[in-house]
Amino acid sequence: MSRRSRWLLRQDGAVSVYLMLILLPLLLLLGLLVDVLRWRTADQQAELAVKAGVRSVMAGYSIPLQTYGLFALDTKGESDPSEIFIETVEGNLATSSEGERFAWIEQKLEKEASAAKVTAMYPLSNHEILKRHILEEMKYRAPLSYSLELLDKWKRNGLASNLGQASRFGENAARLEKLLEERDSRLDEAWEEFVKIRQRAADITPFYRTQLRDLDELSSKIGIHTLENVRESLQKAQEQIKSLDRDMRSIDASIAALAKAGPAAVPTIIQLSQTRSQLSREYSKAQQLASDYEELLKNFARYAELLTIIRTKTPVDLSRLQTLLAAFQEAHRLAVDANVAVEEELVKVRGGGPTGEGSHAMAELENQTYAQVKVLGRQELETWRADVVGAVAQFSGFNAQMNDGIWFTKEKYTNTLKALEGFQSSIEATASRMEPTVTSQQSSQRSIQAAKREQRTKTEAILNEVKKGLGACSVTSGVDPFEWIYQELEGNHQTPQAKGLFKSYMERNEAPTGADAIPSVPLDKADKAGLGALKLVSGLESLLTDLRDEFYVDEYAVTKFSYRTLGLGKNASGAPRTSKELSRPEKHPLTNQEIEYLIYGASSCAGNYSLAYAEMFAFRLAINTTEALLEPRNEALAVGSPLLVVLAAVAEGAVRAQQDMAQLIQGEEVALSRKLTSEITLNYRDYLRVFLLLHSRESVLLSRMQALIHHNTGIDLAAASTYASGQATVSFKFWFMGSIIRSLGADGFGGCGQEASRCLLTKSADFRY
Repeated sequence: MSRRSRWLLRQDGAVSVYLMLILLPLLLLLGLLVDVLRWRTADQQAELAVKAGVRSVMAGYSIPLQTYGLFALDTKGESDPSEIFIETVEGNLATSSEGERFAWIEQKLEKEASAAKVTAMYPLSNHEILKRHILEEMKYRAPLSYSLELLDKWKRNGLASNLGQASRFGENAARLEKLLEERDSRLDEAWEEFVKIRQRAADITPFYRTQLRDLDELSSKIGIHTLENVRESLQKAQEQIKSLDRDMRSIDASIAALAKAGPAAVPTIIQLSQTRSQLSREYSKAQQLASDYEELLKNFARYAELLTIIRTKTPVDLSRLQTLLAAFQEAHRLAVDANVAVEEELVKVRGGGPTGEGSHAMAELENQTYAQVKVLGRQELETWRADVVGAVAQFSGFNAQMNDGIWFTKEKYTNTLKALEGFQSSIEATASRMEPTVTSQQSSQRSIQAAKREQRTKTEAILNEVKKGLGACSVTSGVDPFEWIYQELEGNHQTPQAKGLFKSYMERNEAPTGADAIPSVPLDKADKAGLGALKLVSGLESLLTDLRDEFYVDEYAVTKFSYRTLGLGKNASGAPRTSKELSRPEKHPLTNQEIEYLIYGASSCAGNYSLAYAEMFAFRLAINTTEALLEPRNEALAVGSPLLVVLAAVAEGAVRAQQDMAQLIQGEEVALSRKLTSEITLNYRDYLRVFLLLHSRESVLLSRMQALIHHNTGIDLAAASTYASGQATVSFKFWFMGSIIRSLGADGFGGCGQEASRCLLTKSADFRY
């Protein structure tokens, strides 16, 4: 073979080699591209299969919960979500076809413990989750109900504004009445203290008048004599009497001796008798003079005694008068302060006039009522104090004159008596100025109190009848047929360790357990009932401002659960009004009392009915009282007692409210306001809407709804999940890439895992209702 032929032969082999060198990378590249396409297809199909598995699991939502508008997966139901998930994933994987037909990819679901699983989360036992589902359920219905059932009926017609005004007027009237009663009480106390001063003056003035007269008489008898002169003159007179007595005795002895001498001694005896007669006349004069001086000494003693008594008594009486004056001044100061408080309160209530729709009639009522309130003039009260102080000051002057040490002359008698009489006349003059005002006030008080008692008696008679109608549940055997349900919901107080469903859901949500929402309107007293009812509705005006999430929750409760008059009312065509809700509230075990339980949480049918009835009566009482205030009775206005105006309206409103309640609990509709909006009517359920809004305690309401749903469906909401997360690991085998994956490393290509010949694809999917 020639060299050329050998060279040609060598060239032919090179071409083959060259072709092989060129085709091999192309084949490898094609194999790589094929496996990449297969990997991408497997990855996509695995993802779709996992999503289909989670969707299939979520498609098994609880039908009982769905009737309440809640979509959740009952993880404790008959079907196991994990099995459904695995079965669905497997059914959606690409596997080898039957026979020998070609399969592009062949997938395999890894069934190890952690390879395929579905996790249910976010149960309805969580308040936030439940609320989100409620908002989703009610997002179209609640705004319509809010506008039609609350806003249009209560606010846009001006009723809410009038109720707010009536409540403010009631509060102002009660506050002003309290100040008026305080002022009148202080005025009575000041008058009582003055009466004590007057009585004291009446007691002591006659005594001093008599003593002064006696002193004046004694002073006239004593005249210019002094005690020393009288005593000296008396002594001289007494000595003269003794001397004359001795002389007369001596003459008597001489006459007796001469009588024995016979007739010769007669002339001498006659002379001696004449001398004795002269001495006897002088003796009588001396005795009379001594008697006069003794009488003067007695007058001096009596004068000193009277003067001592008066001087001892006047400081004591002055001290007592000053004590009584201090008590009067303190009572008077408190009366003045109370009167000033009335003035300031009147300025305040008149200055902060009502605003809002329909406020003109209420403003007119307020103006008429406040115009009749009597305010005492400050000048008049100040004059009383000055007069009493001046009168006591005159007695103080009398005391000073009696203790000045000056002899009691005619002029002094005149001055002291003038001071005493001035004290007495000043007291009486002050009494004549004070008494008409005080008497008028006391008479007005008595008439006001009598009118208040009359109105209270009327109202309390109605309230007693209302209390008799509370808690009217259908209990024929004397045993509450719903007791076991309430024990399941609220627990049994005899076994505290056995928690009810409500408390369990509260604890799961770590919600604070506050006091139950009970009506703040006591039905035992007319004042408390009337003013409490007005105060209860006063917050309605501020609540009806804009649509809020809490109303969605409230409206959900009203539509999904039963209430007292469910099935009693009639629709526009006259047919019985029935519920169209899938939850079928008329069939619930806690028959016709679920919404009342949601609001008040009492542990009995009678308890919940009573609380709802009382609050509904209070609402009707507030509305009817407001209407009565808009047409006040003239006799109540004229008295000048704002509270009496309110009580008269309450008495009239209570009668109408009782009549309204008789209709409402029978399922009938009552005009919202006979005076303002007679064409708008409300039924029992409409008022429950308002109560839910007023007693807005979301955590408590949601927990009670969860407890009722749990009881009605038998599904523990802790196992009712609204979110599912599925995860599965799918594997498939490469055709051409095993060696390349080994060279790149186990995790180098698409995260296929550590097995070089197979690719592990872990996919997850999340879905929620």
